[in-house]
Amino acid sequence: MTDEFRHRTALQVRFRDIDAFGHVNNAVFFSYVELARIRYLLDVLQPDTGFDRLPLILARVELDYRSPIEFGEEVTVETRVDRIGHTSFGMRHRMTAGPDGRLVGEVQTVLVTYDYAAARPMPVPDGWRRRLGEHEGTPFVADAARPATTVA
Repeated sequence: MTDEFRHRTALQVRFRDIDAFGHVNNAVFFSYVELARIRYLLDVLQPDTGFDRLPLILARVELDYRSPIEFGEEVTVETRVDRIGHTSFGMRHRMTAGPDGRLVGEVQTVLVTYDYAAARPMPVPDGWRRRLGEHEGTPFVADAARPATTVA
């Protein structure tokens, strides 16, 4: 794990993850990143209500494949938040596999904080901004021109 990525999720490749070509199917890469993203958010935000109550929508995902993953390999997904805006935040994920820790994928995602009752984006809660900043060692300061939020 590098200092750039302070959160890490280890995953074992399952037989069902393999496609007809003998390596992890491309769509499974997204499942690995999704699991790492959820673990990161639960570990860092520590929500009282569990993950199913986090007001988030995945708005964007971009994946650059670097190397195939084989059955039986351990995959490590390193995760970080590198940007927080008014109603969204960006995450980066670095995927490595095998005993040599070779790079297998680089991923960028954008999550939008979302008010499901009002059916529209909402400001990133200040408590989240603080916790994410503490974890990443970066002060994610709210825009002073916009009102602060208090959702934990």
